[in-house]
Amino acid sequence: CLGLSSRIYQHVQEEVSLGASVQLFVCKCPFRNTTFDQAFEMLAARTRPFTTAAPARRWVVVRSSLKLYTNPASRGKIVEWYLQEIGQDAELINMDMKEKQHKSEQFMKVNPFGKVPALQDGELSLFESGALLTYLADKYGQLATPEDRAKASQWVLFANSTLANSVFVEQFREKSMPIVMGNLDSVLASREYLEGGAFSVSDVAVGAYLLYIPAFFPQLDLSPYPNVVAYMQRLAARPACAATVAARAQQKKEEDAKTPTAKPAAADVA
Repeated sequence: CLGLSSRIYQHVQEEVSLGASVQLFVCKCPFRNTTFDQAFEMLAARTRPFTTAAPARRWVVVRSSLKLYTNPASRGKIVEWYLQEIGQDAELINMDMKEKQHKSEQFMKVNPFGKVPALQDGELSLFESGALLTYLADKYGQLATPEDRAKASQWVLFANSTLANSVFVEQFREKSMPIVMGNLDSVLASREYLEGGAFSVSDVAVGAYLLYIPAFFPQLDLSPYPNVVAYMQRLAARPACAATVAARAQQKKEEDAKTPTAKPAAADVA
């Protein structure tokens, strides 16, 4: 059913010459219970050892079970980035914050706190961007061991708490940002990505906040952290990032350059 190349056939012939008795025993295979000589002859003659025609191939389009409730001003772009990195589709439901769609009775069943992003996967509903990231990583085989899950959780929590607070909360920025960014720069001095040489969900969680810094705070000088800057450039060059987080960061800079707009309430995004 997979076919026999002449190279495989030659290899098997060598085994047979040593006294091995080799036959094909593949369930429902047209060559079942035939020797390699017979199978090879049938393939060479392009014959079919059965009388009924093969059934026509049917293509079935399966709709993704994932629904991502998001808004361009929320952390939903971070989740979109990761979905693209792992090659998974989701139905994107853009919530109109001005119309208070995120406070509707229907959406409050998905996230009782009325924040975006939120995710539905069949009967499962999840909120908090970090939970969405780690769930997707686990669901699609990116976290194979408890150690993998612990490392991912470590960096996701770092991104959503330590890093976010030190940069995006003004009262902490002056004191905390140099310490946190300096330590992160030291970490990245010896590795390409946060968990070593391979890109992971940890890089999405942390990298997204870093890439938003120039968009939200263009006055902040990141030159004291060259390893962080190089890391940001590596991430922004990834196609999935360029199409989501990096694109949104650039869009925000362009919007702010034209007309300063009111930001959504922090209580509405997670």
